[in-house]
Amino acid sequence: MQMKIYIRTFTTPVDAQMFNSVLHTKWPDMIASIEGARFRLLYNESTPNVSTVVWEFSSVEVQKEIEALIETEIAKFTQALPNRQVHYSGSVELDFVGGV
Repeated sequence: MQMKIYIRTFTTPVDAQMFNSVLHTKWPDMIASIEGARFRLLYNESTPNVSTVVWEFSSVEVQKEIEALIETEIAKFTQALPNRQVHYSGSVELDFVGGV
């Protein structure tokens, strides 16, 4: 399993909300037909100007497919709203589940 984290720090909480609303409306339809991709948008009240997305991919191929969508569909919104971005991706090395 592959994972990728996108952290975008916007100038204002309003900019982050605008960007997150795009994610709310676009991603459900865009990934509906892509098997093996999971999208999670995190929100922290203490940092409302930060948008954090965690992706899980079943394979490198699925990751590349989603990254291509991000470049064509989402990048135009990040260009319109000034932000600082940090991306991190890798393979899951350990995965523990409690209560099992």
